[in-house]
Amino acid sequence: MNIIQVRVSNDSSNSWIVQNENEGFIIDCGCYWEHGLMLGKTWREKFSNGTLPSFIFLTHPHPDNILGLVSLLNELNVTQLPVYVSNSGALNEMNYWLEIWRRVNPFETSILLDQRQSPDQFLYNDHIKVLDHPLSIFSDEEIHIISNFPIAESIHSSMIYIPSVEALFTGDLVVVRSHLFVSPSDTYPDSDNHVCNWIGILQSLSCTFPESTLIYPAHGDGPSTMSFSDTIETNIRWLTYMRALVFNSCNTTFVMRILEDVFRNYSNIEQSRASLANRIPQSAMAMGCKCSQNSPNTCGGLQPPTCQFIPKNKTQSLESIALPIGCIHQKLFSSSLHLKIEYSILFIILLINIIFNIF
Repeated sequence: MNIIQVRVSNDSSNSWIVQNENEGFIIDCGCYWEHGLMLGKTWREKFSNGTLPSFIFLTHPHPDNILGLVSLLNELNVTQLPVYVSNSGALNEMNYWLEIWRRVNPFETSILLDQRQSPDQFLYNDHIKVLDHPLSIFSDEEIHIISNFPIAESIHSSMIYIPSVEALFTGDLVVVRSHLFVSPSDTYPDSDNHVCNWIGILQSLSCTFPESTLIYPAHGDGPSTMSFSDTIETNIRWLTYMRALVFNSCNTTFVMRILEDVFRNYSNIEQSRASLANRIPQSAMAMGCKCSQNSPNTCGGLQPPTCQFIPKNKTQSLESIALPIGCIHQKLFSSSLHLKIEYSILFIILLINIIFNIF
């Protein structure tokens, strides 16, 4: 089995082709017209006999994962392919984001987008459907779709796990050497609740998947020299660091400059800066900081609200504050259970914990 990364220079999003010599499928389609063309050309290089993708799965419904579908179909010279999201809520979120993009970055005048990608011309809801059956490929290789996460990076996020090669396609929930994208549509307190959820999800992943798992993210590099647990920990550290900064600053540029300094040579800088703009200065003002015209840079050491997944005393072990959900799951349920059942139980526990605060 081969896993091929597709990314173009002006698009920070990754697409992934998973294939053998006979068949394959695609995960995420990228954003700009050029991305979809490159994705289609790469596919045709691997399948010169005209074989088409068995299906396309979208890990989440942000435009930078969806819009490239139009030029991909164009490049493959087809009008339709099986394209799936995990649930109907993802379709609603997709329509929400498409409408925002229509307003703030009109397809008709964009340099990098094409008017054929406009929802006025391409009916995304006619092409993208809710997955309602198990996915299998490569002589009945089962593809595990993991979804029903609490609201975090996106309202509806999914991951794909292929056990035989220990490959985890994480969408935007986990990145590799990339600044994270936090939802710009959030406002406090929901914005911070969602980041706290995100940290809890990441903690559960580190206890659920084997250390040999390889991460294939929607943003950033492919599998790196960092271990699985180190990659997860770096994502948690970015979110934790970001929280500490946005609740103590009125200046987005200042916050992003510090994040760039701490997490050096990371990609997705401009997108991350834009997504933080809606949290700054509102988050600091919610803590009592007197913000005016992007000042002050720091608000005297204001602390973010309590998050049950972050120790109040950072020198204290995490387990003494709140045991990561995945570790609880491992203690409660036998490892002999079917993997797909384990996932559903794991994230039901996580959801219950966040809603009812059982710790």
